[in-house]
Amino acid sequence: MSTPPAPAPRGSPQLFVWWSLINLFFAFAAIGVTLWAFVQERDHRTELARRTAANRCPPTATDPATAQVPDEAPAPPPPQDEAKSGYIGAAGTDIVPTMRIELEALRDDRPDALPERVLLGSQQVLPSNTIHVVNLWATWCSPCLEELPDFKAMFDRRADWGARVRFVPIQVKDGATPEAAYRGKTMPPAPLKLADRGLGDPLVTALSADAKQTLFKGNLPVTLILDCNRRVRWAQFTQLQDDQFKELEDHVDRFLAELADDTADAWCKQEWPGNGRCEGLESTAKYHNLEDCGPLRKTSDPANPDAPPTADNPPPIVTPTCPEGSDLLPDGRCKPRLLGVKKVTKPKNTLTTCGNGKCDRGEDPGNCCEDCPCEAPLVCKQMGASPKRCLLPGLQKK
Repeated sequence: MSTPPAPAPRGSPQLFVWWSLINLFFAFAAIGVTLWAFVQERDHRTELARRTAANRCPPTATDPATAQVPDEAPAPPPPQDEAKSGYIGAAGTDIVPTMRIELEALRDDRPDALPERVLLGSQQVLPSNTIHVVNLWATWCSPCLEELPDFKAMFDRRADWGARVRFVPIQVKDGATPEAAYRGKTMPPAPLKLADRGLGDPLVTALSADAKQTLFKGNLPVTLILDCNRRVRWAQFTQLQDDQFKELEDHVDRFLAELADDTADAWCKQEWPGNGRCEGLESTAKYHNLEDCGPLRKTSDPANPDAPPTADNPPPIVTPTCPEGSDLLPDGRCKPRLLGVKKVTKPKNTLTTCGNGKCDRGEDPGNCCEDCPCEAPLVCKQMGASPKRCLLPGLQKK
C-alpha cells in the first residue's frame, strides 16, 4: 500500500520576507513625504514673513514702539574689594547693608532742637556727588578726642574742597546722649552730627558682619572715605598720624578727580542700585531703590504712576498736624504740652505787667497765672512768699 504525501506548510519563509520588505518601503515613503511637507511649509512661512516686512512702512520718530523705554532691570553692582587698612581698591567696599539703619542726628542749623531720627542712606546724610570722610568715635576714646582737632585743621587747610567733601562724625558704642557728647568738641563743620544708639549697636554690627568686608574691628577710632558711589575706598582703624592725614588728603583729591570725570564710562556715572544716585528705573514702583531714591512717594500724575516727582509733577504736600494738648516742633514732631500750661498767642509790642488782667507778651501760667489762666484742675494760688502760680487745689499755704 502506498503512503499519501505529507501536506505542504501553510506559509513559506520567502513570502514572509517579501511582505516585510514591502511594508518597510511604504513606511520610509511615508516618512519622506512628511519631511518634504514640513520643509515646504517652513519655506512658505519664511517667504511670507520676508514679503510682509518688505511692504511694511518704516517706523517714524514719533512711533510709540520706538519711543518706549526698555523695561530692563538695573545692572548689578560691581564686585567688591576686600576691606583693609589704607587704600582698599578701585572698586572699594560696599556698605549698602548699613543704609537703612536709623541714627540720631543733631543739626548745626538747629542747635537747641532735640535729636531726630534719620536714615544713614538718606540724601540729607550722604548726599550724592559728594566725597564723605566718615569718623567713628566715642567720648570715652582718648585717641578719638585727640584726632578730632586734627580733622578740623585739615578741613580748614583744604578750604578748596568746599561742599564737595563732607565730614560725617558718628558717635558709636557710647551711652552719652548726643547733646552731651558733641557739646564743646572741636571738629570740622558737619551739617549733621550722628549717633548710633540703637539696641545692639546696629551700625558697627553691620560693618563687622562680613568677615572679608569688616570695617569695624572692635576698636576706635575708625576713619572711612566714601567715594562718589558710596564705596569705602580708604580706611584706617587707629588714630591717624601726620603721614596718614597726608595720605587721606591725597586720596580725597583722587576721588574728587573721579567725580569730575565727564567721560561716558566714568566710574562716577555707572548705574547700579546702592550707589547713592537715583538713576534709570530706580525711581519707579517696580525697581524702586530706597537707598538711592528715598521713600517711594505717590505721584500727582495718574496717567503715569511710575513717574518720579518733578518740578512740573510735585508730590502731594502733607501738612503735619498734632493732637490736642501738644505743639508742633520745627523738625515735624509733636511735643506734649505740660499740664496746666495753656498756649496763648501773646500780642506783640506790649509791656509785661502782671496783674493788669491781660496775658501780655512774656507772661504765661508759670509766671503770672493772675493774667494767664490755669487749666483745670489747677488753680492760681500762692505758696509762701513766692508769686502766684498754678497749683492743685488741695495744697495749703505754708
